[in-house]
Amino acid sequence: MVELPTVTILFYDSEILMELKSLVLCKCQVGNGGRVIIPQKVKENKLIVAVLLGEVVVLNSLGDRAECSVKSA
Repeated sequence: MVELPTVTILFYDSEILMELKSLVLCKCQVGNGGRVIIPQKVKENKLIVAVLLGEVVVLNSLGDRAECSVKSA
């Protein structure tokens, strides 16, 4: 039996393009070409930047440090 992969999707909401978000999907279906099939419901209103194998924790992303330094000033 083939094990279905867990993936992490990095994306922007279609309404707020400034904040990178992530979502973990478990037991994803895989297509004939070996690519993970992301359900249409998950894709809705998202600009997907990357699909990463496994559960990934994003420690910081573009703009995080700039935002923190502005709040500190």
